[in-house]
Amino acid sequence: MDRLLSKKIFFLLLFFAGICVYKAQEKQDEIFHDTKDYKDKEQFEKFRRRRMVVAGWQINQLKSGALVVRLKTSKKLIDALRAKGETVLADQKQLEQDAININTMRAYIDNYTFSKVYFMYSNYSDSLLKGKRSNMFLDTTLAVDPKIVMNEKFYLIAERDYSYNSSIGFVPEDSARVQIEKGNAIKEVPIVIKNKYGHQLKGPFPYYAGEKFNQQKKIDYVTYITINGLSIPFNIGGMKKSRTEKTFKYNGVEMAVNIPKHFTYVKISASVERMNNYLAEFFQASPPPDLSRVDPATLPFLY
Repeated sequence: MDRLLSKKIFFLLLFFAGICVYKAQEKQDEIFHDTKDYKDKEQFEKFRRRRMVVAGWQINQLKSGALVVRLKTSKKLIDALRAKGETVLADQKQLEQDAININTMRAYIDNYTFSKVYFMYSNYSDSLLKGKRSNMFLDTTLAVDPKIVMNEKFYLIAERDYSYNSSIGFVPEDSARVQIEKGNAIKEVPIVIKNKYGHQLKGPFPYYAGEKFNQQKKIDYVTYITINGLSIPFNIGGMKKSRTEKTFKYNGVEMAVNIPKHFTYVKISASVERMNNYLAEFFQASPPPDLSRVDPATLPFLY
């Protein structure tokens, strides 16, 4: 009797899990197709034609342009800790953020080949938008290198963020700067690609890459990352409780630093490789649109 009851419970759970997966897929499809934003077939067809032109133009521009990877600084948190005199914790958080940024940079350098790629801290975003093209890009030690100059006119932004069922459609450039993108956050993903105004791109452009879970590579419980010439052991999140955290001495203080598993080089690399493949495949399927034959009403969205 107990075994029969357990079987029934198991199949019920399986049934509800299937519904959840179906709903999640439905949500995913909405992101790419946006069909529910349009009340009739004519409106949808007009939007479909527009997004095909915009996406085709963007992927061809990116191929000869640049991808700017935006890295976080955790500056507010670290400054607040230092202001309270919590120097050791501030150092710990700084090292952890640096480790994440180094892993991210290495992953792009090793796996992204579709276009030129540059790295900058998020607090340079306004300067980039206003036309600054030097004294803001980072070298492999996370230092701003004045010798790195971005000569490409067209660029897109990539960063870890939430993918959205966006609240805005296509926005003409003359009003893009004041448009704030909201909407329903679907999930946090390793890579979201945005335009220079920070708006998430739209399908069919492959604007995000999720995590790859079926990896064969094993992630160690400790990884060593060199920061400021010092090889530092970082404990990987999700360690078994039976394992002892690896510690080291930093500025004369014994400390342990940690990063989540999804911020390891192996995990980020898999997502970057996937995005690179998405972009290459979409580029192959998207010849540059003939702008002389494009609906003039679509031209203000090409930026």
